[in-house]
Amino acid sequence: MIQQILPAYQKIYAQHFQYAQELSAVDLTQADKEGLFNKAAWNKAGKNVFHGLPVSKKFGGKDFSALETCCAFEALGKGSKDNGLNFAIGAHLLASVLPVYVHGNKAQQKEFLPSLVNGNKIAANAITEKNSGSDVFNMDGFAEKKGKEYIINCNKLYITNAPIADLFLVYVMTDKKKGFFGGVSAFLVPAKTKGISISKSKDKMGLRTAQMGFGNFTNVKVNASQLLGEEGAGASIFNESMVWERTVLSAMLIGQLERVFDNAVLFCKQKTISGKKLIALTNIAHTLAEVQTIIHAGKNLVYDAALSIDKNTRDRVVKSAMAKSFVSENGVESVKKLQLLYGGAGYLTETEIEREYRDMFASLIYSGTTAIQKNIIAGNL
Repeated sequence: MIQQILPAYQKIYAQHFQYAQELSAVDLTQADKEGLFNKAAWNKAGKNVFHGLPVSKKFGGKDFSALETCCAFEALGKGSKDNGLNFAIGAHLLASVLPVYVHGNKAQQKEFLPSLVNGNKIAANAITEKNSGSDVFNMDGFAEKKGKEYIINCNKLYITNAPIADLFLVYVMTDKKKGFFGGVSAFLVPAKTKGISISKSKDKMGLRTAQMGFGNFTNVKVNASQLLGEEGAGASIFNESMVWERTVLSAMLIGQLERVFDNAVLFCKQKTISGKKLIALTNIAHTLAEVQTIIHAGKNLVYDAALSIDKNTRDRVVKSAMAKSFVSENGVESVKKLQLLYGGAGYLTETEIEREYRDMFASLIYSGTTAIQKNIIAGNL
């Protein structure tokens, strides 16, 4: 792997792994039960610039490449056991902060980036609707232009960070005749804007410490200056952010799987059955070997995708989809296999691996389902 080959990446990984270990000091079993968001850890992540790794240093970021960002997020996934917090950080950075940095004008960058990068302000990406989940072409949300203002009306679902957000990046139709490509625009809308109603955090299967809510935007007035990019540029902005999100979050998932794997290996070296260590049993050793192979293969796909982003190659979209589908599908199956090694203990919350499974399962859905990733790959055959 690239961070194992180049000393610079070893340093980035080691540094951010140390930062990440400081983020999950709370009782995660209890926090998971109650769906508690760790704001103190969020702030600490801000001080270590997890919220703005690829952003320019003049806005408080680190000027990281995609490769370097993946390295830091792999360390985050392995070092921090709070998978919900890790995901919230990723959603904030990749789906909201990065689009502002890449596509925002100078005034927008100056206004929003410093407080988003240091974590003082939290951003949320609002695109999913009842009839447009992975199929964003069916979007109903609309912004009507009146003079220098737009009037936004939409109902958005599954918005990560919504209940705690200070800023929304909202995608809505501005020209239904043009459809998704050319007809969708992105707006930067402060959460306190009149007409916005956000639900309480939804109860969910996994990633419970990440806050996710629904949002109603009713006759929300925004100025034309709140457009991110040009009118109609929403599709390209969103698609570009998804390439980063699929790649970097896959690096984070690899880190999580590495942590779960290391714990399982330790358990198998300590636990005995019929006088033998579990790891001495062929079927168990083979299971561990399979997962270790998945980790190695997943890393290669992730870092290859990251390199394609940095080189801006045409196949970056496909490579990010390959990394996402491979890591999420095999990550879920791998954690399930490792959980079974614990026997009855693996079903107990105190063992923690059941939470790891629930959290990993969400990866099959967010950033586009596995089926969507395969559509992207197949569409480029």
